[in-house]
Amino acid sequence: MAGTKKGNLIFVGPLPPPVLGESIALQSLYKSEKLHQRYKVKKINLSRKDFEHPGALSFDKLFTDSFAILYSGFLSLAMKNPILYISISQTKMGLLRDCVMIQACKVLGRGKVVTHLHGNNLGGTIDATSGIAQKFIVNALRKIDVGIVLGGKLTPNYRGHVKRVEVVSNGIPADFILKSEVGQGKEKGVISLLYLSNLMFEKGYVELIKATTALIQEGHNLRLDLVGGIQNESEFQEVKRYIAANEMDQRIQYHGLKQGEEKKRFFLESDMMALPTKYKVEGQPMSIIEGMAAGLPIISSDRGIIAELIKDCGVVIDPTVEGVKGAIKNLVNDDAERMRLGRMSRETFEEYYTEDKYTDSLIAIFDEL
Repeated sequence: MAGTKKGNLIFVGPLPPPVLGESIALQSLYKSEKLHQRYKVKKINLSRKDFEHPGALSFDKLFTDSFAILYSGFLSLAMKNPILYISISQTKMGLLRDCVMIQACKVLGRGKVVTHLHGNNLGGTIDATSGIAQKFIVNALRKIDVGIVLGGKLTPNYRGHVKRVEVVSNGIPADFILKSEVGQGKEKGVISLLYLSNLMFEKGYVELIKATTALIQEGHNLRLDLVGGIQNESEFQEVKRYIAANEMDQRIQYHGLKQGEEKKRFFLESDMMALPTKYKVEGQPMSIIEGMAAGLPIISSDRGIIAELIKDCGVVIDPTVEGVKGAIKNLVNDDAERMRLGRMSRETFEEYYTEDKYTDSLIAIFDEL
């Protein structure tokens, strides 16, 4: 598109804050210099405050959704043959909102539509609708030019209503952690385990704490660092009481939400990473890709496309206390395997999951339309 007039792109989705995998991925694309060189981009930020209950109704949500619909309609009318790029919602009300915007782009702007699914619950949401609402949603989905998923396993979420579905994996900056930095901050002796995600029950951090506690009590030289935002204060206080009652305050520590260099330090000082998630709309966690960049073996569960993501560099477990405990114990007792998986993590990241590969793949799809 060099030397030619810029295309028009309507960019719809949640940007940080809050810091979530979806919002981080979208921000990477939105900040891409290459995207803005090729397209005149108009942004509609659907960032939401309550991401523990994403489908809940509120005045703020109604206002934000109404504005998004009206503004997308205006942009579709005002722009010439726009591309509507939308991070498609996985809640009923959000999906209906998105489908209105899809219809508006097609009718008012005669544009193209690209939807990006950052999760694994769209199909369930479609199935849960009925009557006029379902017919409206299906009709809108059939107007989508390209549907994007994070991995092939997630393609059925579109329920066959989108003719063209492409796989584009998430990515993070290649220089987030340089290869020469991997392993620099690791402490001799103690095995350091990192959990980096929002602290919510569905992400499995409670099981991880209990598994780590049991292993330490059995005599294993372990440390667990918890990094992320607290989603349920009463639940977290109960967990703190459990840690204190088992005298684990010095071995299991919560450090809050970290970003930038502070977050990077935790990755560099760790030996393994664990995310035993049970989250029903899990897709492809950005934190796991960050852990791979740091050359860490990954312990996680078969949710979304995590199993595909870590098949060469991690251990897939049942997200139970015993499942987590067994995986940690095996890697603690097998230095060679732990090191091998760490090397594979870094190699896999470099080959498939850098930010440039992610943004270039998306822009190439836009350019084809």
